[in-house]
Amino acid sequence: MTFLQAVISGVVQGVAEFLPISSSGHLVILHKLMGLNEPEMLFDIFLHLGTLAAIFIVFGKEIIESVTTKKRIGLLILVSSLVTFGFVLFFIKNIEAAFSDVKIVGIMIIVTGIWLIAGNFIRLGTEGMTVFKAGLIGLAQGIAALPGISRSGATISIGLFLGLDGQAAAKYSFLLSIPAILGAFLFKIKETGFNLTGININYFIGFFISCIVGIISLKLLLRILYKNKFHWFGAYCILMGVLVILFLKA
Repeated sequence: MTFLQAVISGVVQGVAEFLPISSSGHLVILHKLMGLNEPEMLFDIFLHLGTLAAIFIVFGKEIIESVTTKKRIGLLILVSSLVTFGFVLFFIKNIEAAFSDVKIVGIMIIVTGIWLIAGNFIRLGTEGMTVFKAGLIGLAQGIAALPGISRSGATISIGLFLGLDGQAAAKYSFLLSIPAILGAFLFKIKETGFNLTGININYFIGFFISCIVGIISLKLLLRILYKNKFHWFGAYCILMGVLVILFLKA
């Protein structure tokens, strides 16, 4: 991983983590274009930690409230997280295998696009969070562990589908990402046997770039949701997925 590759990866992560276009899918595509044949899993975790820091910066107040004055939100996030972790643990081998097949990534990006468009126009629920809604959003986040399925896109779309307004769905989605990203980081550290010898300065450059770009992207997404333009990203994902399938070799 070179300095330039770290910078570009940080920018892509910062944009794609919050805009609903799949950061994991775009990182797989980017690393393929860079000639990195093996998934840079530990480096990608550093990038995700950068966008996690962006969430703490933008939603610091809401995070504190979820464990103090608004503990019900914290409990609902716990329910969602348990569903997410259960799904991921059950399908972990299939999820890891998908990262090495760029064609699967292309298909999943198309699925994300369809998911975004459907979620933007279909409403089958009413306002307010319930345990049932929390469980479904957690399941959506688990499915989004597949590269090409946008985590923010899946969880926000399900929230919209269930009747939440855009701002509420987005805030819940990004609060929910905190335990998911921390869990992925701890799992990867355990998997590598705490062997961090491969880490260098470029990992931290990627971290800081993804954090800065993530803050900008997060604020942009909140404005887009306010204007009800979420489905634009669906069209982009469908086009991107088709291009990946047609032009990138497995």
